[in-house]
Amino acid sequence: MSKGPSRMAPAGTGRMIVALAVLGILALLVWRTIDPGKIQQLAFVLLAFFAFRVLIGWQRTRKMGYGQPESERDRLDV
Repeated sequence: MSKGPSRMAPAGTGRMIVALAVLGILALLVWRTIDPGKIQQLAFVLLAFFAFRVLIGWQRTRKMGYGQPESERDRLDV
């Protein structure tokens, strides 16, 4: 076992990829099953909102260095 961060850790890239893949599959299902109109547009807006939140959260964990050892993090509390 390695000492580094796991790909499926909260700060890992694996969780982001899985979340975006699930949102993509849901978007495909919305496109194929819901008739075009306001309900379909609302579903796409909601899925886009959650995808945006996943990306923002991933960027935040990278910027804050949650997946890195203490020695490699930037000191943000100075």
